[in-house]
Amino acid sequence: MTTPLSGLRAILRKLKDEVEVLPAVGGAAEDLEEPDIEEREDAALSGGERVFDTIFERDPSVARPPLYRHVPPIGRSQQHLFRYFLDGSFRSYFLGTLIEHERHTPLHYAQVGACALWREKDGTVRRQFLEVRHLILAGKGRLAKETWDNLQSMAQTAGITLVDLTEDNIPNGVMSDLDLRSQAKGQVRQSMHALEGETIKAVLPQTKEDCWLITDGSLAFSQSTALLTGGEQVKPVIGVAKNFRKDPQFVYGRGPAAQRYSIFQLLSNLQVEHRTVAYSAHSGNIAFWYVRLREQKNLDYPMMGVVKVEMVSPDRSPVPSELVDLVSRALVAERCVTPHGADRRWHAHLYPIFLAERAVKENLLGFDVVQQYLKWR
Repeated sequence: MTTPLSGLRAILRKLKDEVEVLPAVGGAAEDLEEPDIEEREDAALSGGERVFDTIFERDPSVARPPLYRHVPPIGRSQQHLFRYFLDGSFRSYFLGTLIEHERHTPLHYAQVGACALWREKDGTVRRQFLEVRHLILAGKGRLAKETWDNLQSMAQTAGITLVDLTEDNIPNGVMSDLDLRSQAKGQVRQSMHALEGETIKAVLPQTKEDCWLITDGSLAFSQSTALLTGGEQVKPVIGVAKNFRKDPQFVYGRGPAAQRYSIFQLLSNLQVEHRTVAYSAHSGNIAFWYVRLREQKNLDYPMMGVVKVEMVSPDRSPVPSELVDLVSRALVAERCVTPHGADRRWHAHLYPIFLAERAVKENLLGFDVVQQYLKWR
């Protein structure tokens, strides 16, 4: 049976006949993810916005929503709000450098996947959507047109997506430098986010006001935001981020009495089972707020145990406080069961999201398989 790896191995053999190759040690070297990449993505997607001063929720009972609100957990036995859980993952490998005269480009292979789980009334989960794609990445402008066209044809025949490392589609500030090997990490993540957006599109018709989708990470990626805008009703989808930027400032109030908070001040005063007021971001496209899932006394750092929640406002108007409360209460109830010790982000895990990520990773080929299968000679 033909597999993407067998097709890729044929591509490598063909490339070695056409261009000079400097293979990676062992044939393939795994690209390790940078530890703060999610925070850099969060900052880059904001478009340089650092000070947030527009409260973006409406509560008819008060003139101005309070800075903090109590959101006690509301579990499945009371109201089973979240039914779909989506996450993506990837593995990326540096295969070597292709050299043509004075030009050269790194060559990478990657697998990206996304999974949406459905949760039954009794709490059991099953896979609703799962897709894994295989990518090969190189710099189009660093190869002769004939070489690139041949590579594209071979990739298409093998069922592999060819990605141009020089394509300018990564938000500014995500990658630490412009080296093409670093760009590969950003392009792989972009491909994963695009697949996550396609998965949201597949799940969205099945959601409704009592059947919500949680997706891991931000909704500010264009693939996601475009799906959720338009109309007057908020789509039943939220993004929940375990890691988020640490540099924004928040203004609460107007005029001389306005109070200004760094994110550290804002969250250090946030008590367990409470949320912050919702703020506007991305020119009113997104409302976001923070929810504390766990008490600070059991954690090493005040920022731990907190998640950032995003909701798209389809008509760029403030979202109802009642809806923000309901979503937050259901989120607090999702903090159990937690895979303690299985992940350094355990304190902010939502367990079904953890299961969705694991489902994807179980369908990605491991390093030993890739290294043994992909040989240049």
